[in-house]
Amino acid sequence: MNTNTGRVTLTLFYGGMFVVWYLITLVITLLPNFSQLRSSGLLVPVICLFETAVLWPLYHFYCTRRHDIPFGQLRRNLTLCFIAALILLMLVQIWVLQPEAWLEQQSQQSRPMVLILLFSAVILAPIFEEILFRGFLLQGMLLWLPKSPLACMILTSILFALLHTQYVHLQTMIMLMLFSLLLCYARLKSGSLILPIFLHMLNNLVALLPALYATVLAGNS
Repeated sequence: MNTNTGRVTLTLFYGGMFVVWYLITLVITLLPNFSQLRSSGLLVPVICLFETAVLWPLYHFYCTRRHDIPFGQLRRNLTLCFIAALILLMLVQIWVLQPEAWLEQQSQQSRPMVLILLFSAVILAPIFEEILFRGFLLQGMLLWLPKSPLACMILTSILFALLHTQYVHLQTMIMLMLFSLLLCYARLKSGSLILPIFLHMLNNLVALLPALYATVLAGNS
């Protein structure tokens, strides 16, 4: 599909995946029990469950017809290099990030809710977010700007940061952009999605460990 018609068709598909993702979130916010979901701590898990349940089959459908966004396999040396880069980014975050109310609220949930959140944020969210951002959206930009991968990575990362509306501090937005740039580079360097998914899972696990630790302490006190 090198013709303009083919590129337009693929772009419409990639854009459609973004619209589908957005509509899922929008529909959930319009549910009559939305406030109850949010107050109970189930809002994020429900959103993650539905988005993964929709985007994963669509990604599988895409992969049966095209092979430019493969799931792939982890390669040890490359994975270790990117883990080192992620650790360095995490160390920078310790110095520059301000506390985010959303993350602090998670430590106030009950133990079952924290475990559900962990499953959602560490397993489900990285899968559908990587399919959407480092998969469909990045590929759509590369389709039109194949000689400008850095520009595609930056545009993808800006969108990624802006759509994490649960965070409010500018420092957090900047770090999200840097995190996304790392994931975009991991996608391009590895040629697959498994490496950015793995790095995303590792990052989210480390980010939520304080909430889990606080919940365990509360349960033992």
